[in-house]
Amino acid sequence: MKHTAPPRRRKLNAWGFEGVSFSPPRPLRSWLEERIGPPEPRSAVDPRSLRLPAPARLPDLPVPTSDDPADRLLHARGRGFSDLVRLRTGTLPALPDAVVRPEDATDVQEVLRICSRAGVRVIPWGGGTSVTGGVNTLPSAAPTVVLDLERLSGLVAVDARSGHARVRAGTLGPALEAALAPHRLTLGHFPQSWELSTLGGWVATRSSGQESLGFGRIEDLVAGLELVAPAGRLSLPALPASAAGPDLRQLALGSEGRFGVITEATVRVSPRPARRAVEAFLLPQWEDGVEAVREMVLAGLPLHMLRLSDPTETEVGLATGTGGHAWSPLARGWLRLRGAGPGSCLLLCGAAGTPREIRWTLGETRRLLKRYRAVSLGEGPGRRWLLDRFRHPYLRDGLFDLGWATDTLETAASWSALPGLYRAVRLVLASTLPNEEVAVLCHVSHAYRDGASLYFTFFFRDAEDPEEMIALWAALKRAATSVLPAAAGTLSHHHGIGSWHAPWYAREAGTDGVRLLAAAARELDPQGILNPHVLFDPVDRLEV
Repeated sequence: MKHTAPPRRRKLNAWGFEGVSFSPPRPLRSWLEERIGPPEPRSAVDPRSLRLPAPARLPDLPVPTSDDPADRLLHARGRGFSDLVRLRTGTLPALPDAVVRPEDATDVQEVLRICSRAGVRVIPWGGGTSVTGGVNTLPSAAPTVVLDLERLSGLVAVDARSGHARVRAGTLGPALEAALAPHRLTLGHFPQSWELSTLGGWVATRSSGQESLGFGRIEDLVAGLELVAPAGRLSLPALPASAAGPDLRQLALGSEGRFGVITEATVRVSPRPARRAVEAFLLPQWEDGVEAVREMVLAGLPLHMLRLSDPTETEVGLATGTGGHAWSPLARGWLRLRGAGPGSCLLLCGAAGTPREIRWTLGETRRLLKRYRAVSLGEGPGRRWLLDRFRHPYLRDGLFDLGWATDTLETAASWSALPGLYRAVRLVLASTLPNEEVAVLCHVSHAYRDGASLYFTFFFRDAEDPEEMIALWAALKRAATSVLPAAAGTLSHHHGIGSWHAPWYAREAGTDGVRLLAAAARELDPQGILNPHVLFDPVDRLEV
C-alpha cells in the first residue's frame, strides 16, 4: 500500500509551516544588542483564541466555500511586516468572509461572474507570501472572498522537444519541480518563498528566483498563459517570439490579480543540472565587489547566481554563520593577512551543470577575481547557504519573539546609478527614526548587463504597542520608498507593487502609464471587484 505524507500545515500568524523555525543564533543576538540596544521579549496571542466577526452573507457559489475561522484568519493577510504584527497581536482590521476553492478555469469564470454581479470583492490567492500588501483583506462595506487556487494545481503536459511545460497556476514550487523531475527537467525558479509560493503568484508579481542569472526571471520563462477576468478571458499561446502587436503576456505579468486570475501558464523549462556548487570569496571592499560582479556578467561567465554582501552584512555573516559559515577570530586574522580585513565583502558565486562544467565555470571565476584580490573561502559557506536558503524568512519570527523588528526592501538600478542608490537608501533608513538606532545591511541579489538589484535588510527595536510598532516601520518604509525614484531606482525588483507601493507607482510608470493600465483593468473588470487596492490605489495603506 502506498502511503502519502499528510499536507504540511501553515502557521496562522507567522511565516511558513508548523514545526519549522530558525532561532536567531547567539552571535546575531549579541551583534544586535551592541548595534541597536537590548530588546524586550514579546509574546504572540494564540490565533485560535481570537473572536472573529461573523462573515457577511454571500451569494451561492458553485465551488467549495469555507467560512471556518482558521481558514479566514490564514487568508486575511500576506506575510509582510505589518501583516505579521497584526496576526501576532490579533489586531486585524478586517477578514475575508469566505475562502473559495475552484478546480478549473470554468469554476473561476463562474465565481467571478457571480461576484461581479453581486458586488463581492475577490482576492486571488496563490501561496499568500506577499510582502507588499498584495493579498490583504481591507475594511469595506462590500463582502470579500479569497479565491484560493490550491485545487487548480498540477502539471498538465510537457513538450520536451520545445522545452515547454503547461502548469496550472496553483502549483507550489516543490510540487512543480517534483513533477518535472521524471522528465529530467527544471524550471530553475527558486525565490526565497519557493516552498510556499505558486507559479501563478510568481507570474502575477514578476518574480525573480535566486538562480535567475542562469535560468532567467519569470518573464523570461513564461511562453504562454491563460487569464480569466469577470468580463473576458485571455488565452495566449506559447510562442518562441512574435511581432504580432504589443505582447499581451506582459500585461498579465505583474498584474497582481487586478486584471484577472492567472489560471495556467506554459513555461520554458531546462535540462535538470547534475550538480550545483556555490563558491565563496572575500573581496577587499564593496566598490571592488560591485565592479567584479559587473565584469563577470559582461564577460558572459555561465554562472547561475551572484550574491555580493556589503561590509555590514558580511560582518554579520562571518560572525554568526548566517552567510553560510561562522569564522573564529583566528580564522579572521588569517583572512586579514590575505588582504580581507574590515570592510571586506562576501561574494557567493553559483554554478550548475556537470562536474566538468562547474569546474570550468568556477575556475574562470577565480581567474577573473584574482585581479580584484579576492580570497576564496571554498564551497563550505555555499553549501551551508544552499541548505538554509529557504529557512532564512523564519528568522524574522524568532526576532519578533525576542523584541527586535526586521524587514527588507529591494530595488534595482543601472550600474551608473547603483552607488548613489545604495548610499541614499542606507542613509535614509539609518536616520529616519530620531530616537531609535536602525542597523542596515545590503546585498546585490541579481545582476544584469546594464545594472543590478539591491536587497536591504534593516533592524530596529520593536514597541509594545502594535500600532506604534507599525508606525515606526511605516516611517522607515515611506522614507526609503520616497528615495527610490529620486535615486533612479525601481520601486520593486521582484516583490511587486501591491497596495503598499501603489501610492508611488505613478512616479515610475508615469501618470499616463497608470491611466492606460487602469483603463485595461476596467475593460476586464468593469465593477472593480478584483484585488482593488493593488497597483493603482493612491491611498497610503501602510498602517492599515
